[in-house]
Amino acid sequence: MGMKYRHMTWEDRMMLQHLLDLQTSKEKIAKLMGFSLSTIYREIKRNKRVITIPPAHYYWCYRYDSFFAQSKSEERRYVKPDKLDVDTKLRGYVLKKLKIGWSPKQIEGRLKLEEDMPNKVTHETIYQYIYKNWKLKYTFSKYLRRKRVDRIPRHKRRRRVIPEELLIKHRPGEIDTRESFGHWECDLMIFKRGIRTNLITLRERKTRYLITIKNNNKKAYDTAVNIIDKLRQFSSHVKSITFDQGSEFLQYKWITQKLGTDVYFCNPASPHQKGSIENVNGVIRVLLPRSVNIGLISQNKIDTIAKNINNRPMKCHGYLTSEEVFNEAISL
Repeated sequence: MGMKYRHMTWEDRMMLQHLLDLQTSKEKIAKLMGFSLSTIYREIKRNKRVITIPPAHYYWCYRYDSFFAQSKSEERRYVKPDKLDVDTKLRGYVLKKLKIGWSPKQIEGRLKLEEDMPNKVTHETIYQYIYKNWKLKYTFSKYLRRKRVDRIPRHKRRRRVIPEELLIKHRPGEIDTRESFGHWECDLMIFKRGIRTNLITLRERKTRYLITIKNNNKKAYDTAVNIIDKLRQFSSHVKSITFDQGSEFLQYKWITQKLGTDVYFCNPASPHQKGSIENVNGVIRVLLPRSVNIGLISQNKIDTIAKNINNRPMKCHGYLTSEEVFNEAISL
């Protein structure tokens, strides 16, 4: 089977320029970048430009320039201008609102109320306008909520499909009312930007007992390993676990198999449906704010924080601690 064809992006072109400047062979470049050799040769031939070498202006040579190449590539692709390309007033309004922190959805909604703005625009059009131009996306992506430099087109995004029978609406009522012991909620806490290490938090709904686990990344397999390893000691007291629909929890079948437990999932964007864990996450944030590099904090330190929380008296327990109530429950 031949190599699957893909268009070269601006990031690819910057890498190509860097490798050429290092005098890397074109054969090695093609292998490193995952392109065919003919694609590399064609890209260089199309987009090389003449440069002069100072001080004598008559010394010159050809050099591949990623900025020049990207500009030429965008010129070759005809894109039908949208409203934001044509309407300067509308474009100015949108970019101004982005800079002061408005989301594309807020801009879309507000435009419907602006009588002096005859042209309207959807939030998806705003996203597409920003991300279709490499200069704009590097300028304006920092003003967006997610601050992503790249965005997967909507039609290419994978949908996470959780089986209907595992949604929280099918969870037994005794779990909702906290009448039964052994039902847990689980979440993942993200910290300092650029740090893969995170924190798995687990809380038993009836006793409010907290477990915290340092997790090296968000991969579903590694997350599942840590959950199974920690809860195995309580396996007879793990009747169900409720997750959100994050990709880190997609190994739920393995968790079910190893712990012999039921699993349930909240509806998308509905963290309130597992309020116990969300509440205690807020308590943890006081001690471990988002700016912390969790990778530099030991598991022993994390365990100490959890123990401190578990040993606080709670009104719902008649001012007994979560640890006291939990230990009594597992001894029965």
